[in-house]
Amino acid sequence: MVGRAHPGCETVARAAASQPGRPGTDYPGMNLLASISSLATDSSRRPVGWQVQLRVDYVVNQVMQTHRGESEDVVKQAIQDQLRVYGVVPNKRQIAQYATTIASLPRIPPGN
Repeated sequence: MVGRAHPGCETVARAAASQPGRPGTDYPGMNLLASISSLATDSSRRPVGWQVQLRVDYVVNQVMQTHRGESEDVVKQAIQDQLRVYGVVPNKRQIAQYATTIASLPRIPPGN
């Protein structure tokens, strides 16, 4: 059934399109929706997931300040817990890489 329209859909679409001055909907006064791509401006075009990556970067920087030099498991758990607070489902492989790096850093001396 992939690629097939429901019976009668083509007839309705042709009839709506063939009426000049009619917006193409069943409801008078309603206009056709604008294309999603036409709504986006150059300043708002960003890659998919950019907000998620910002949240990941923020959490990793926070954990780097508070958990450096601790075991990888503790660092992993801290990253996962904080990412879930921000609504991010962590990528296990990425979190493991961050945890390995943060665990290998020397602890920050007290008073800094």
